[in-house]
Amino acid sequence: MRYFLFTVIIIFTFGACSEDILETNPTDNVALGEVFATTENAYTALDGIYRAFYVSGSRWVEYFSTENAGVGALQLCADLMGEDMFMQEQGSAWFWYDYRYWVRTEVNSTGDRPFSWWNMHYKFANNANYIIANIDNASGPVEDVNNIKAQGFALRAYSYFNLIRLYQRTYVGHQNDPGVPLYTEPTTKITVGKGRGTVEEIYQQINNDLDSAIARFANASDQRHVSHIDLYVAYGLKARVALAQDNWAVAATNAGLAKSEHPLMSNANMVAGFNTSSNQEWMWGSEVNDEQALSWSSFWSHMDASISASYATNARKCVSVWLYNQIGTNDARKAWFNDGTVGTPSSGPDHNYNQKKFRVKALGSWSSDLLYMRSAEMYLTEAEARCRLGQYTEARTILTALLGGRDTDFATALAAIADGNTLNLGSAGPVNNLLDFIILQRRIELWGEGHRIFDIIRLKTGFDRDYTGSNITIKLTKTDPELWDWIMMIPQKEFDGNVNMDPATDQNP
Repeated sequence: MRYFLFTVIIIFTFGACSEDILETNPTDNVALGEVFATTENAYTALDGIYRAFYVSGSRWVEYFSTENAGVGALQLCADLMGEDMFMQEQGSAWFWYDYRYWVRTEVNSTGDRPFSWWNMHYKFANNANYIIANIDNASGPVEDVNNIKAQGFALRAYSYFNLIRLYQRTYVGHQNDPGVPLYTEPTTKITVGKGRGTVEEIYQQINNDLDSAIARFANASDQRHVSHIDLYVAYGLKARVALAQDNWAVAATNAGLAKSEHPLMSNANMVAGFNTSSNQEWMWGSEVNDEQALSWSSFWSHMDASISASYATNARKCVSVWLYNQIGTNDARKAWFNDGTVGTPSSGPDHNYNQKKFRVKALGSWSSDLLYMRSAEMYLTEAEARCRLGQYTEARTILTALLGGRDTDFATALAAIADGNTLNLGSAGPVNNLLDFIILQRRIELWGEGHRIFDIIRLKTGFDRDYTGSNITIKLTKTDPELWDWIMMIPQKEFDGNVNMDPATDQNP
């Protein structure tokens, strides 16, 4: 019997700066005993897991490591697969095929998206399972045990939430469709693989894990580092999941709790490059120093065209002209992008509509931090949920708290919007009611932060890059909300190693 391939590798890495992988054999009690002997050892292992959020290379793929640098690569793809961000040119072709929708069927490749995202998230989930199963016996303060175990639950929820969104269509209307294999115990090389189960079962586990994390955090030590999930990040994850399930009351409550400890950033920080985890609005992110920076394979190499030795300088990431034109003249966010008058040189940052939102801290250094969650997202989530519930006054108050200080014309713009919670907004309008306006602000505010394709899927809108006046280079139109085009196929390696997965019946169309 062949063993299940992707959930068996534990990647605890001792020391946040280390590049080494410790392959811990679960039958080796000495090795596991060392990891979980004390809470301090467990924290060190936990730091290694979070370090893996932004590494590339053999951890995730056998080749194409340059475009597989962990979570940042996923976030970049999530925007490039929509219609608000586009690549001005192909450059070295990294991310070009995601942008063109040429990757989902590459199931035999061990360097493309179907393999890399499956592999990465199952490794995260298995590491979480080891934490959950072993941390209770660690020596140390009970508050630290609770903190570490809570993070284990939240990491597992985060991993399965990404898996179910990447490998199956959205929750609503597909609850009984095949999900992904679910493991809540540590796996080894002799573990028998599981079948796909259902979407509903996966979401139940995700919510159970987040509830367990929140309960544990209630009697836990404080967040040690911004890279660690804490109580407020767990609330934020709960809000994200509820939004995907159209569970508006839960989304509103948890988004409100999530944002309560992270004040919004100043307008000056809004245009400072989105590169530092010390920003008060950041709830969760990776702090990256010079020793840990990835240079060519990093998010920053692919995003910041002002770095002369980067991929982005010949593959500029730009904003759609329609979305740019929706940003008010006096809105601080207008400065995130070049306007349409700077010109069209063959390389570098000075291209019409090229992004300036994400910039490295200092030219000549790759050591800029990576953002995974900030409180502005939670304002928008709560506003959408309140609007969906018909609580229009509350939704308007939340929007004003978020955007009133960023745009001197915001009050006038909001007052001109009628109440309503039936979505009309397409890729290029119209903005007919309050829900349309909230989703528009979400598209502007979270541009480049890895949300767009997941919103397109959950909102069931599809997209149109070929609107009148479009400046988008690849003018695809995908308006059928039930398309499989943005859902990954399952890698062939999974079928090769899992006796309970049959490509004839379990592969996505």
